[in-house]
Amino acid sequence: RDPVGLENMGGVSSRPFGATRPTPGPAPIFYTEEFLQGYATAGPRATAAASAAETVVEPISDAELKAAERMRILAELRAEELHEAEAAAKRIGSWASELQKRSVPCLAEQEQVERCYANPPGGDQLRCGPAVDAFVRCAKM
Repeated sequence: RDPVGLENMGGVSSRPFGATRPTPGPAPIFYTEEFLQGYATAGPRATAAASAAETVVEPISDAELKAAERMRILAELRAEELHEAEAAAKRIGSWASELQKRSVPCLAEQEQVERCYANPPGGDQLRCGPAVDAFVRCAKM
C-alpha cells in the first residue's frame, strides 16, 4: 500500500510493498527557568516540567546566554545593594537611638537665655548679658 500515492501515479517507491512510513515522535519541548518559575505548579505536571528542565543543558542562542548572564549579574548586584542598605539602616538606627539617649548640654543655661530674651528685665535685652555669658561658658567646656 502506498500512502503517498506514487505507485498509482506511475512512480516507484523505495519501500517494500505494504510497508508504512514510521510516525515521528512528539517534538521535543525545552522549558527555560523563567518559564518554569512563572508557570510551574505543584503536582505531576510540575515534576514533569522539572525533569524536562533538567534535560536542557544550555539556552539555544548567544543572545539568550547573554541575557541569562545579565540577569544573574543584576540579581547579585541587587542582593549586594539590599545587604548594604540594611546595614546602613541598622547603623543609622543605632546612631539615632544613641542621640536620643543623650542629654542636651547646657540645657538650663539655654532655657535661662530664652526666658530672658522672651521677657527682658526692664524691657532691655542688653540686660540678658549675664545669662548669655553663663551659656557661653557652659558651651565652651
